[in-house]
Amino acid sequence: MKPRKSVRKFAKLMEKVLQSNDHKGGWQDEDFIYLWNRLIDEMEELGCQLKKTTLDKKGIIKETVDIANFCMMIAENIKMRK
Repeated sequence: MKPRKSVRKFAKLMEKVLQSNDHKGGWQDEDFIYLWNRLIDEMEELGCQLKKTTLDKKGIIKETVDIANFCMMIAENIKMRK
């Protein structure tokens, strides 16, 4: 199955952000509660972006990418858990 163009573009943005944070180490050993709290933080940041009177498209996209990355981290850590 070939991912849709929009999915490929979004995944590239996700990877770019992940690579820019490689210096922080991985997420494989992070606690689920920590990742959940970070996800909540990012969702609140997205809410702030969406409430602005003038929409900042780049800011909105940045926050959606951050949210997606934390969702991926949680999903991957659950998959790896025995």
